[in-house]
Amino acid sequence: MKLKKFFLYACAIIVLYFGIGALLLNFEIIQRLYIFPGWSIKHGATDEDSSTVSADGPIIIYRDGKMLNYQVVPSTTEFTASVAEISENDSLRCYVDETGDQFRFSLNSSVKTQPSEYPHPPKILALSDIEGNFKGFKSILQGNGVIDGQFNWTFGANHLVLNGDFFDRGLQVTECLWLIYKLENEAEKQGGKVHFILGNHEMMNLKGQLKYVRDKYEHNADTLKLPYADWYARESALGRWLRTKNAVEKIGDLLFVHAGIRKDFPKEYTIQQINENVRAGIDKTFKKGEQAKDLFIGNESAIWYRGISTEEESQQDLENTLLRFKASNMIVGHTIVDQIKSLYQGKVIAIDLDHKTNSDQGKMYALWIENGAFYSTNQQGTKEVVK
Repeated sequence: MKLKKFFLYACAIIVLYFGIGALLLNFEIIQRLYIFPGWSIKHGATDEDSSTVSADGPIIIYRDGKMLNYQVVPSTTEFTASVAEISENDSLRCYVDETGDQFRFSLNSSVKTQPSEYPHPPKILALSDIEGNFKGFKSILQGNGVIDGQFNWTFGANHLVLNGDFFDRGLQVTECLWLIYKLENEAEKQGGKVHFILGNHEMMNLKGQLKYVRDKYEHNADTLKLPYADWYARESALGRWLRTKNAVEKIGDLLFVHAGIRKDFPKEYTIQQINENVRAGIDKTFKKGEQAKDLFIGNESAIWYRGISTEEESQQDLENTLLRFKASNMIVGHTIVDQIKSLYQGKVIAIDLDHKTNSDQGKMYALWIENGAFYSTNQQGTKEVVK
């Protein structure tokens, strides 16, 4: 009897030993495949982020009839956090840690909702998914004559299209946004235009969904005693400005959208109506699980849908969508491609690249549109026809 009990205990221990071992092995494999996909920064449940307090701002908050400027400013050996009351006419300074640059700008006295359609300009430079990469952004703009060495607009009556996702993953989000804000004002004075199109990461930050925000911003928010969610709320300058932007714009006969418009998107909505509903979704409160299903900001919406970039639709489906909006081409970001390329027999141009890897290697690429032709242009302005 004792021998039988001993044998049963021994079998149980062996099964338990190998069972736990197999479980741990499977867990390790799952970690490698699904939880740790190689990002060196915060990405979903993974947190390997060592970023901390550094230069940031201005962050302009409207409170009790006052305008307050929260800013982390670099000094000789450290950073200084400050909060100061300002007026509309004050010149503001933005510091860029990554490149050692700084530039000045002034606030708009008011902001207005952007039109959904524009005539075609002589030239367009388009790029997407910069994700706080100021160095790469600066190099592609300077190399293609959009700005000079002092960050002034030098692109005349031409247009710059920023096709979404300038938030998250990088460390110079605020700086990129203020440069865009500055250039938008300067471009319009010269008859040009800067188009800032909302992507899914803009929407997440505007709604306080901060899954991909770097630790730097959490530390800066704590240092400034200003919650990060407030930086882009309705009571902030950048929050008000971003709430005037579109998710879809038509320039000439070109349709610009961050992710893509799916074939079965309801036909009764115009571009303007799509944009109105996207903006309404920013401050709309959803019950659990409802946002993902929302027609305008959910997983199958124009700011999230990947079916165009991954060519899941037929040629006829895609052409029907273009015909519906009286467009010749759709330009999309959101889904990384190895190079700027044409899809659907040239009807779609995909422009989301791994800008961080490219800029670390001294390279950057964007889409150049001129005389009806599409070119890939680099940080030196060298152009090749998109294939």
